[in-house]
Amino acid sequence: EGDTFADYDITDGNKGAVAAAHLMIAGEIGGLFIHGVRGTGKTKLAAIIANERARAGHPVLFASMPDLMADIRASFADGKMAETVRAVKETPFLVLDDLGSEKMSEWVGEQLFCIVNHRYNERLQTVVTSNYSPTQIIAHMATVDGRGNVIDDVQGQRIMSRIYGMCERVEIKGADWRMKGASV
Repeated sequence: EGDTFADYDITDGNKGAVAAAHLMIAGEIGGLFIHGVRGTGKTKLAAIIANERARAGHPVLFASMPDLMADIRASFADGKMAETVRAVKETPFLVLDDLGSEKMSEWVGEQLFCIVNHRYNERLQTVVTSNYSPTQIIAHMATVDGRGNVIDDVQGQRIMSRIYGMCERVEIKGADWRMKGASV
């Protein structure tokens, strides 16, 4: 069954994202980029969107970025990489959860660009979540030298440019709800 809106607490910090989620489910927008600090409910909201689409009978693929890259890497060893990448590229509805948490490399950047570029060109519905702002994601995807100087950040810019082109951007503001009531 999974999460529904009944399980989601609406706050001042997330009501814009919740409204956008409803538009996404209704198919009124083609994409959504949800970012905010850790623990603000981005993944849960993305899961609700995916569940609602699935309940309506639409195929949905929900992929966490680190797991997705691990799956693509593993399928590379089996000679099935093209199939794995094609499934992610072509699924009618994709949630890419936790962009920026994957271990970055030029190879990862290429796979990610290939996926988002195809989805952008084909106007396929896509939800992306991240703990990072767009500028932080671009920095994360940059190639740096041994001293930490940026050599090349074109890949990250190209990826974010496609995500921007297909997604409404919303930030969820608020404290990490997982920490509430925790003794720090």
